[in-house]
Amino acid sequence: MAGRAVSDKSGNNTHVIPREGGLSRPASFETAYTLHQPPAPHLMPDLSPFRQTPGRCPEQGTLLKALYSLALLFCLNTPTQAANIVVDVERAEIITADAPDALRRPASLVKLMTAYLAFETLENGQINGDDEIEISAKAARTPPVKLYLKAGRSLPFEEILHAAIVGSKNDAAVAVAEAIADTEQDFVTRMNATAANLGMTNTKYASASGLPRKNQYTTARDTAILALALLTDFPDRSALFKQRSVTAAGKTVSTTNPLFGRVEGAQGMKTGFTCAAGYNIAGLIERAGRRTLIVTLGHKTKFKRLAAVKSLLRNNTSAPETREKLTPGNPKDGAVPDIGACTGDSVEVIAIKKITPEEIRAIQRLAPSQPAKPRPPARKATRIAPPQPILPKAPPPPPPLNGWAAFLGPFGTETQARGIAKIALRLASAEGRFPISVINRISDDRPASLIYGLDRAQATALCSLVKQKGRYCVTLAPAVLLNPKARWRR
Repeated sequence: MAGRAVSDKSGNNTHVIPREGGLSRPASFETAYTLHQPPAPHLMPDLSPFRQTPGRCPEQGTLLKALYSLALLFCLNTPTQAANIVVDVERAEIITADAPDALRRPASLVKLMTAYLAFETLENGQINGDDEIEISAKAARTPPVKLYLKAGRSLPFEEILHAAIVGSKNDAAVAVAEAIADTEQDFVTRMNATAANLGMTNTKYASASGLPRKNQYTTARDTAILALALLTDFPDRSALFKQRSVTAAGKTVSTTNPLFGRVEGAQGMKTGFTCAAGYNIAGLIERAGRRTLIVTLGHKTKFKRLAAVKSLLRNNTSAPETREKLTPGNPKDGAVPDIGACTGDSVEVIAIKKITPEEIRAIQRLAPSQPAKPRPPARKATRIAPPQPILPKAPPPPPPLNGWAAFLGPFGTETQARGIAKIALRLASAEGRFPISVINRISDDRPASLIYGLDRAQATALCSLVKQKGRYCVTLAPAVLLNPKARWRR
């Protein structure tokens, strides 16, 4: 997929706190992050049961303040509906559909068309899989997610193609495009011509990778038409989508597909993500010899995307005699919505998630056992001679990594990585109690944050709070945390 949040000129990926799950507005963070105005008082829920009253024990009051932060709702715009379609592959029939012709941004689902043209070129013999392709400076400059190809280096065409399709590497996709059509722009022209020939009436491409472009859009129906064309026109080569990892440029490149290991019978295909597009997927599932194609576009989080796939799979029970053939949709006009999966331009009034007793107990353990002591009254200032300037002491180094940890990120800057970690601890009323470390990942040098020194229950509870805000968080056991070759470091 186009990877984790990718910056574009429209500012889609600013790494601000998402509105999803609305945060309280700590004043100290207003200058660092874009936080949103609370709704008018008459639109706020009655949160009086969450407020601390005299006589409550400190632990309970602190816990309720943490729960109060979780309970704040933001009055936002109208939700953008996810666009879905489920297709019987062998019959080319629509099993179910919901807004299949709604315009959406494709993100890395664009690479399905890149794969189609690459397969076509290989079948026609215009390029052989072992042909050496020189990487251009333009391809090397392509933003992440990327393989970090070096300009002037030569690699086999199929090796580059595998990195683009399995690992969703953007620089590899541009290199494939240039190998086929000399320039990415010429390749995009061929992409749009092929889309028209396939009957993708509401799709326009503007890149070979899926990186954000204002004039790039598609629909769930058109994506299903393209995926079905790949499976029927190139059945052998489409087995590439089943691969969970490939080797390219001397590196192991893993799939971005979340269905493997989570959905029975998953056969791969393609994911996509940008801030404006949200989380997209075209997934192929085979059960009892029957192949089902599921396309769902425009989710706020990867968890909602996975839940949508599972729900659509459970409910695809329409009788065959009532189904329609998968045919081109009617051309339509209209604006393409920005899902706001990074800035949180959402749209819904967020419901309070029920917290389990186990989570409450873990949060209680995170909360400080004593309330903060009130500050003594300020003394009246007296005029004295200004002291000589003293160089500030360097902050003490953080303690070595230990215990369980919560891993957040990656982010665009070290300031963002550290700021989000502080907000996570603030949500749990544990700011300053646990060390934070910012590390740069080996693969792309992007900063990520670690909150460590936790026990297992604390790490799980903290990640639960973070995920409710739409942020990525994973717990790391001590052995994984201290392993220099662990995957989280890459």
